[in-house]
Amino acid sequence: METEQRFDHLREHSIGFAQVLFQSITHMAPAAAVAFSLLVGFSFAGPVLPLSVLLALGVALLIANSVGQLAKQMPSAGGLYTYTSRALGPKVGFLVGWAFLLAEPLVAPLLYLVFAATTADVFQNRLGINIPWWVWVLVAAALVFYLTYFGVRLSTNAGIVLGIFEIAVFLALGLYMIFAAGGENTLGVFNPANSLEGTWSGVFKGMVFSILAFIGFEAAAPLGEEARNPRRTIPRVVLASALVIGLFYLLSAYASVMGWGFGKMSSYAENPDPWTTMAKTFWGAGWVIIFLAIANSAIANANAGVNAATRVMYAMGRIHVLPSAFGRTHPEHRTPHVAIIAQSILALVVALVLGAAFDPVGGFSIIATAVTIVVILVYMTVCVSTIVFYLRERRDEFNVLLHGVFPVLAILILLAPLYYQFAPLPDYPVRLGNYFAVIWIVLGFVALGLAASQRPQAIAQAEEVFVEDETLAPEAERR
Repeated sequence: METEQRFDHLREHSIGFAQVLFQSITHMAPAAAVAFSLLVGFSFAGPVLPLSVLLALGVALLIANSVGQLAKQMPSAGGLYTYTSRALGPKVGFLVGWAFLLAEPLVAPLLYLVFAATTADVFQNRLGINIPWWVWVLVAAALVFYLTYFGVRLSTNAGIVLGIFEIAVFLALGLYMIFAAGGENTLGVFNPANSLEGTWSGVFKGMVFSILAFIGFEAAAPLGEEARNPRRTIPRVVLASALVIGLFYLLSAYASVMGWGFGKMSSYAENPDPWTTMAKTFWGAGWVIIFLAIANSAIANANAGVNAATRVMYAMGRIHVLPSAFGRTHPEHRTPHVAIIAQSILALVVALVLGAAFDPVGGFSIIATAVTIVVILVYMTVCVSTIVFYLRERRDEFNVLLHGVFPVLAILILLAPLYYQFAPLPDYPVRLGNYFAVIWIVLGFVALGLAASQRPQAIAQAEEVFVEDETLAPEAERR
């Protein structure tokens, strides 16, 4: 640990367990994930998507274990970037950081498109007011910029309120539809023979988009310097968010099948907003509440995504892997304001360009595909890091189950959805996401070569800079 490194500090140890927990929960966007990510999964798995979600929940908990085991050793705004640098070397860490620079910064534009598609559709088709989708992208971007620029407490407290609302609303409708189904409730949703393809292939393809829904449970990790007692808080938050929201997804996926009809799921994915449709069927005018929950979820997720992305950009900037300006913090708000401005501009441009070229839903699908592929590779690397780190640096703490069996199981399970994302390739334009992911990874190796030759010391520092738990640090360092 380099305790005397000079860099602009964040507002260290300023947020508690609930705020950090909802950073992860809102990053997963429970309502928007059910409405959109699982929607695409139903097009492959059909009525057995609950089985895909159950498998995704299992692997998410295994990954959460690895993230938590590393987080308690290295509280850092670099998050997964720092963990892999320390365990596998700074070059591997650079590649993880590079992958993160595709995946995490694209979370915000992905959710801006969700917000725009949902809001524009409701205003036009249900209220008769035609407001172009791009206007709603601008609205979402402005809201998220405000929440993230003016302080981590503001954005994380907003996350608590927004997160509780969306979960409560979807749980209420989901349970209502399950009870309304009565005798039609069935365990057939866990039989792979009932998938639209009639085999495990459909289950694993559905699992790809189920994993997409889980992305973000690890988003608490980049708040490792701003959280109180991070060595205890971050591991607990990562596991708790994966478990709680995973169970929420499982119930929601099952409720979708019961609400739409087990034998009718082939048409489910053809509806651009099935949960609002089901809400209108079961609750009448109550569909407005579901719409608000989805729109709310998109803003909350984008807010959490910008928090996570900008902290990693800040961590890479302060050691000069990225331009040093990214390592600066606002003198009053103590937020990485340069990174936030850059992230906001990038997200707005990406959302507007892809939305204009492929419409908001098409743009969402392309981004979601690219992000999922890259994140699966990052998760696998983190699992390997857990094994190596504890064998090499914490041999006396090595636990066969936590630091051996669980990481290996996660890697093996993740291979299946990764394979089926390429065999066969998705239809156009979704397959563009596959191409973007592969191109970005190749460019990462090129960038690594350039960085290693021009800034070798900056890459080496990736494993060194993190902030100690306030229970171990002097009081003066916390101000």
